[in-house]
Amino acid sequence: MNGDMPLQCSRMVSAAMDYCDLIDDFGVPGRDAQWVARMGKLLPRLHVAVIALSADVEDQQYYCFPDDDQRCELYLRLLHALQDDDALWEKHGDSEAKRMQRQRLCDRLADDLTDVYFDLKRGLELVEHDVQRAVCAWRNSFYLHWGRHLLDAECWLAAVGAGNVPPPLPEWNPVAMASQA
Repeated sequence: MNGDMPLQCSRMVSAAMDYCDLIDDFGVPGRDAQWVARMGKLLPRLHVAVIALSADVEDQQYYCFPDDDQRCELYLRLLHALQDDDALWEKHGDSEAKRMQRQRLCDRLADDLTDVYFDLKRGLELVEHDVQRAVCAWRNSFYLHWGRHLLDAECWLAAVGAGNVPPPLPEWNPVAMASQA
């Protein structure tokens, strides 16, 4: 990586690398049993890091979709790991309605975590060659795509950890958010 990288970009790189490492290890037997606590601390850090990225570079409004096979593989791995994590669900009951609710929540979180992962990975691939392009990709993809997934995952983890169902989030308005940043 470039030693002259701006502080905001360095923080984003660090948060993105930590996130991708945590996801890569999630669900692997014998790995981090405290993933909920680590993810709960990492998501807000990631949120702050992406919001702090400089908008001084000319943004290109495009979005690169990840490979469907890779996305599906990661989604299914995360979904099964979430469903099998009894510690995560200890505050929830075991009725049929709770099991169905658990399935929907696992589906949502697996989707959220997967989408954030691939958008962050894309920026990490770019940062090695072109820091400005990576910043641009992270900012654009955040406002166009993974920002909603990040908020959803933050809300999800807090609610499930407390034994609740996450409340519905307000409508995602990337245009208004980007203009305020």
